[in-house]
Amino acid sequence: MRRRILLTILLVTAGAVIAFFVPATLAVRSRVQRTDLLELQREASSVATRVSEGRPDLDALAGVIERSHALALYDASGRRIGGEGPEAADAVVVAALAGESAEGSIGGELVASAPVRSGVAGPLAVRVSEPGAASAARVRRDVLELAAAAVAVLAIAALVGALLARRLSRPIERLRRWAVTIGRDDAGPPPAPTGIGEIDELGAALADAGARIRELLRRERSFSSHVSHQLRTPVAAMRVAIEAELAVPRPDRTEVLTESLRALDRLESTIESMLALARHDERTPAWCDVGELVRDSAERWRPSYAAAGRDMTIDVPVQPAELDTAAVGHILDVLFENALIHGRGPVGVLVRRSNGAIEIDVGDQGPSDAAADPFSDGRVDASHGIGLRLARTLAESEGGQLRLLEVAPTVFRLSLPLPAPT
Repeated sequence: MRRRILLTILLVTAGAVIAFFVPATLAVRSRVQRTDLLELQREASSVATRVSEGRPDLDALAGVIERSHALALYDASGRRIGGEGPEAADAVVVAALAGESAEGSIGGELVASAPVRSGVAGPLAVRVSEPGAASAARVRRDVLELAAAAVAVLAIAALVGALLARRLSRPIERLRRWAVTIGRDDAGPPPAPTGIGEIDELGAALADAGARIRELLRRERSFSSHVSHQLRTPVAAMRVAIEAELAVPRPDRTEVLTESLRALDRLESTIESMLALARHDERTPAWCDVGELVRDSAERWRPSYAAAGRDMTIDVPVQPAELDTAAVGHILDVLFENALIHGRGPVGVLVRRSNGAIEIDVGDQGPSDAAADPFSDGRVDASHGIGLRLARTLAESEGGQLRLLEVAPTVFRLSLPLPAPT
């Protein structure tokens, strides 16, 4: 990233320097040439003034001009009468003989001329010239100064680009190193804010994603351990029954088969519940009557309670709410099954709305151990289905909670948040 930022800044700066350097070079060349021609014109005019005041003395007039410049005098016929220059008058000298000062570049030289207004022997013209190499040398010197300034600009741009790339890349590199650890137990806190809005927003998004990933991993580990326990329990029951039958055969050999079938039913129910829970990745809450949902679930369990000589008391008024009916149905099945296996006496069900949430209480007359956690991973769960631990996990995935409200008698409460009214 640093290299790309630095390269981009250098390319943009180089493009700007080139776009400025080319016309600047042409302007420098024009300025130097114009300055030299004006200097030659000034010298030619100065010499012409001195010639008009008396008889021309070229040796004395040579001191008026630069030593590198050449001086020549021309008569009215265009013939050189002294000094250094072409024998015949050129275009610049012809213009001076016509009474006009002139300048230009002729034969690789810069030339300026001036007319002598009152000559002793008629009209005269003064010609002052400079080698083109001298003017080109000054142009090269000024262009080199421009080039040095361009190099300095590129160096400054490189320095600024390096500092900017470092300032931008360092927080991103820190963010990248931290993002690699997201989901691991040794992940540290997210990097401190940098003051760069986009990077800070990215850091906040990654931090939020990291928190969700850690929660998902925690739930996945918990889910895996619960599934392992739930699947091992019926398998262990079948193994114990078969090994006991092999060790001490009973007169009725079908008893072990009946016990194995019950264990297989339990294993099948566990697997179906696990698959049902695993398929709850994408859930869309829907409006429903929670009272009707609870009554339907209770009626499915009523025959089992009747066979055990127990009754069900249901107090579920109409309670419209928006929730995931499949998830609530799984949790209710666990509570009813847990009460059937571990509880005593009639089972009571109560549904009410409280503090922006739907609360469903399922209780029986059997006491619970106040010192034991019914949701503990180490609890031996003899029930079918996904068990209390997985039911709590499913409730938490819906944003609610499942907890043991009372221990004598036993009452479990399922609380599910309701969406804010629109």
